Amino acid sequence: MTNTLKSIPQDNYFKLLSMAIKFDIDREKLNNNYHEIQKSIHPDNYANSSALERRISVQKAAQVNDALQTLKNPLPRSIYLLSLYGIELSENDTAIDPAFLMEQMELRESLSQLAKKDDPFAELDKILDDVKSRIKTISADLSSRFQQLLSHQYEPSEQQKILQEIKAQVLKMQFLNRVQEECLNKEEELSDQL
Repeated sequence: MTNTLKSIPQDNYFKLLSMAIKFDIDREKLNNNYHEIQKSIHPDNYANSSALERRISVQKAAQVNDALQTLKNPLPRSIYLLSLYGIELSENDTAIDPAFLMEQMELRESLSQLAKKDDPFAELDKILDDVKSRIKTISADLSSRFQQLLSHQYEPSEQQKILQEIKAQVLKMQFLNRVQEECLNKEEELSDQL
């Protein structure tokens, strides 16, 4: 069953860091809120407290760190937002457009052939720019879709449709992030070969 905005758990990372539940995040506000909370709950503040209070402080600090790591980047933030609606991603998700999968295979093939190119670094830069551009486009689309989802009341079937569209975009972003990591690893590998 899918959550509606009203049924999103009250105990969530957005609330913990005093942020509105939305895809677009003010990174400066997020960081400021994080630092203020960390100052107040830092385990050093509880050095003379009971073992239970110290343990709770450590747990709360870890939770706040997890919240920051999740909310500061678009991919984990979008996965987390989906989870608030009861949508979980798994390694076996296959709800990706076959044409997109073919593009990813072609990108990976291009990466594997870099060493044979006259200027592998220039080719790698082209691939990396393309991947970054695609991630930016998907991020803008996710922003729009989450804003639409969070600002309207939908019938459950319509909400489910929007959530599945968002999930498909998030899966694409996941693939592209992996390719981006592969590009960075390939750059390191090429540098080591010089």
